[in-house]
Order: sequence, then C-alpha cells, then structure tokens
Amino acid sequence: MPNDQSRGANQRWRHAIPLPCVRFTMSGQDLPVPNHVETAAFKSALRSVVGSVSIVASGLGADRRGLTVTAAVSLCVEPPMVLACINRSAEAHDVILRTGAFSWNVLSADQVQLAERFAAMDGSKGASRFSPTEWGEMVTGVPVLLQSVCSFDCRVQDTLEVATHTIMIGAVVAQIHNHNQHKVPLIYSSGKFGRMEYF
Repeated sequence: MPNDQSRGANQRWRHAIPLPCVRFTMSGQDLPVPNHVETAAFKSALRSVVGSVSIVASGLGADRRGLTVTAAVSLCVEPPMVLACINRSAEAHDVILRTGAFSWNVLSADQVQLAERFAAMDGSKGASRFSPTEWGEMVTGVPVLLQSVCSFDCRVQDTLEVATHTIMIGAVVAQIHNHNQHKVPLIYSSGKFGRMEYF
C-alpha cells in the first residue's frame, strides 16, 4: 500500500517534464537527469525496436478521430488497465480528453491498409477514415475495430504530460478478442510493416 510520502512523490510527476533535462524521484528528492542523447541518434536506435501496430480511436459521430501507434501497452491486469502515448499535435489527442474514453485496437498482418490509412499515408483524415463495416462500439460509445486481433474499450483513468506527448491511462470496460489462428499480429520496425513468426 502506498503511504502518504509516496503519494506525495507521485504528485510531483503530474506535470509536463521538460527536455533536455528530465527528473526522477528517489529517497524523497527530486533529481535532474541531464539528457546527453542526440535526437537523431535516438530516432536511429528506435528504428531497431519492434513494435506492435495499433489504432487508438475516440470520439462520436463526425467527431471521431484515430491514429496509428506503436506506443500502446498493457499496464496491469487487476484491474485491467492499458496506456497509450499520444502526441499532443495529433487530432485525436484533444478528442480523447474531451470524450474521456478511447479504444486500443491491435492490428493483424492483413490490416496494413488500415495502419496506413490512420497514419495518413493515403491522405485521409478525420472521421472519413472510419468505415461503418469495420467499426462498431461497445460500452463507452467510441469506435472499436471489430476484426482486430483484440480491441479494448477504455475510460480515461488518468493522464500525464511528458514533453510532446500525453500518456493516456485507460481502465478497460469491455474488450473483443478474435480467437483466430490466422490473425497474426502486425509489427513495425526499421520503417517497415511486418508480421510475427513464432519459433
């Protein structure tokens, strides 16, 4: 159980963290950590990281917005919670905050066109990206991809601004899991989409 001191330490994180100096808390002290990694070198290293490709979506009707992400993961299972890191310049960002809900939709290898559409690679934007045959809704009313590997309908539990992004923490209120052996997860690395291969 967190004590009053640890809760106080956690409160210090509830603000935007400036770069090039980030901060961490240890032994009750707020300590600066200089950032000596150059942006170009960091981006180059990140290209080697393999990420699961997902669409985070929110909004209702003509206000629906979504984007392709690799920065979305599970947070805990009791209670079920996930997080997604959303750039504050993304048009879906403010819609998530306004709606108080979002869906996290994990794509399969046969859904590359969807990933490209929600990454604006085909020039589409806004609600036009959502096809009524592909998207439905569950508890919160935000768009949920029906034929994903799995989709999670989430209420925003908390947010944390860090540099250019907001970490959206979502409490999962409903989910879809398509138990299909042919639904192989879509991945992204070195600027290319790929598919999982199991040993």
